[in-house]
Amino acid sequence: MSLKDTARTVAVLATLHDAIGDQLKAAKRELEAGLKAAKEETGTQKITVSLDEGHDVGSVSLVQPKAAAAVTDPDAFAAWVVSFGDRFKDEVERKFITSVKPGFQKKLLAEITAAGTGEWADPETGVIHEVPGVEMQGRAAYTRLTVPDAGKAAIAQAWREHRLGTAMPPAIAPAPAEGGQGDGEVEKLRQELAELRERDAWLSALEAAGVDNWQGIDYARELRGGGES
Repeated sequence: MSLKDTARTVAVLATLHDAIGDQLKAAKRELEAGLKAAKEETGTQKITVSLDEGHDVGSVSLVQPKAAAAVTDPDAFAAWVVSFGDRFKDEVERKFITSVKPGFQKKLLAEITAAGTGEWADPETGVIHEVPGVEMQGRAAYTRLTVPDAGKAAIAQAWREHRLGTAMPPAIAPAPAEGGQGDGEVEKLRQELAELRERDAWLSALEAAGVDNWQGIDYARELRGGGES
């Protein structure tokens, strides 16, 4: 592939990538809003994804994460960690203000989240601490798309055969055929492509067999170039 061909490929792919990306974000927002509404109305949290012909290719679920611990009062939380004295002194950073190291804070919050309450169980003493400045907070639901390899293969095949229908974003969907002859033109091009591939395979075989040594090769070149015998 020439440099110019590569540049054209990059331009086309970049344009399609941007168009698909923007529409994907919008579609995901619409899907998430629809799933949240469906959950409130009917309790539905999961739907299957099907192609136009009805083959299931995956599923989409509304995932509701469990509440997680979060620091709501950094000063109160830092003061509590400092109160342990030398035990956690290496986990405290003193600059112009006193703060808990992010790694240690993340570790404590993960342990509190696992417990499901705003309390921390000291693994060394067994004492249950109500941690100041930390609360359990709900997290926003999000959608999870699951498309197994078989589903991806089915979608790719449908793309190649122009069977995606309304699932195709308008920015990349083929324009409607004039006079209803679009399918016929596509089939004609496919046949021509198959013939060209077959011819290319035959010519490659001739070249491999040494056709360049054939006495009529110069005459063939003249014919291709429009010359006369």
